[in-house]
Amino acid sequence: MPARRPPRSSNRTDGRKSVKILAPGSVPARRIVAVIGLTALGVVVVIGGIVWERDRPRRLLDAAEAATLARDWPSAATLWNRINQTRAANARTLLAEASAELAIDRGADADRALERASTADPGRAEAWRARLDRFRVLDQPVEALKLLRRAETSVAPAEFRPILASATLAALAELPDDEARERLDRWIKADPNDFDARVAWLDRVAANPHPGDPDRATRIRELTAILDRDPNQIAARETLLVALADAGEPEKGRTVLAAWPEASRDARYFRLRARWDLEYDHQPEQAVVAYTEALNEIPHDWTSHYGLARAYRALGRETESRNEANIVARLRERLAPATLAPRLTGDLAKLDDPRSSLDLAALCQSVGLTWLAESWAREARLRPSARGPLPTDR
Repeated sequence: MPARRPPRSSNRTDGRKSVKILAPGSVPARRIVAVIGLTALGVVVVIGGIVWERDRPRRLLDAAEAATLARDWPSAATLWNRINQTRAANARTLLAEASAELAIDRGADADRALERASTADPGRAEAWRARLDRFRVLDQPVEALKLLRRAETSVAPAEFRPILASATLAALAELPDDEARERLDRWIKADPNDFDARVAWLDRVAANPHPGDPDRATRIRELTAILDRDPNQIAARETLLVALADAGEPEKGRTVLAAWPEASRDARYFRLRARWDLEYDHQPEQAVVAYTEALNEIPHDWTSHYGLARAYRALGRETESRNEANIVARLRERLAPATLAPRLTGDLAKLDDPRSSLDLAALCQSVGLTWLAESWAREARLRPSARGPLPTDR
């Protein structure tokens, strides 16, 4: 057998220059073929990746909807959350995530999804209403009324009634202690980092302690730790200040009060600022200013009216003091659960009847919530059967 010769190359002349043509079996030729093959493979991979990325939201959506249909709430919550981290997120997917989170008692995660949903589509009434229901469990009427004002400018009048009902309950009717504790316990167990729920639970412990509940010193330590972790946790700051006042530690409280974030100084801040002005700094004039500021936002808060009556008395302004004391008596009577619950229950069960909306308007007017009363009166006027003046409170 003749010896194998090395690969040959041939020269082709085009008149001015020659081009070397590699023989098919040469090493450089194999390299070129390999490069072409790798390039083709890369193109296939890139195209496949593009197709996969394009289809991924659809696949996630199919999986999330299947988990929701199967009532597999943990999987559904995870899948909807993954979708909502992509550009495919919208109000519908965010509401689906919130529903799944609520089904597994992750209240804080649900609230974050609801907040995003109300931003993505402010006209979706269900996002606002679900947040208001959470505020009622957390006993946060100030936050509820703020949220209602935002919703009022975004939701169509025809869809506003359920939101108005939820806000009225959150503002006026605190949940019974056992019902609220049961909801809060579930949220805390499902998510130990739900600090809003934990603070609300500690606040209820202070107001109505049960056997085995943490004592005041333990509550103060826990609230301080929460506030150290998140200085913008306004509910924790408010509850801690009340605990420090009750513990006879106004100087520690003064430091906590002074550190209240400027942008978050709402009625809760001014109510506590007034307490320190009146009880510890002996400056009733400043207390009058602070209590009045708080009552501009929450005029139905009888505790602020009571503090204002005391401040007027300290200033020798007896007429104003008596007026405030009369308001306290009226508010406590109107807002007493035994009086309030049947009226609210009856009216809210018959909201298709404009007379119920008008009665709720009269109730809100009687406790000083004038703008809420006006909202109920507008709601009644949306239905042609509503006629006549605003009823007086009975």
